Amino acid sequence: MLKEPPSLTELKKLAKQADLTIKELVNTKSQAYKQSKPDLEAMTEQEIYELISANPRILIRPMLSNGKKLLTGFKEEQYREYIK
Repeated sequence: MLKEPPSLTELKKLAKQADLTIKELVNTKSQAYKQSKPDLEAMTEQEIYELISANPRILIRPMLSNGKKLLTGFKEEQYREYIK
């Protein structure tokens, strides 16, 4: 994801799998977010996508997907249940 940021279509798919919005895929605790200080509330989906494309480190990581469901962030217990 860092070398090849996801397209807007891919981001929408990932967000849907996680039952989140694209805005909620942004890690507001990351250094990348803190440095750029974007106003996510005022941004359109397209603008958030452009922000992510320009700086993919702003995404919540890790992400684990089976193509149907997406887990974001590291939550050990959820990962254990997910990979069973």
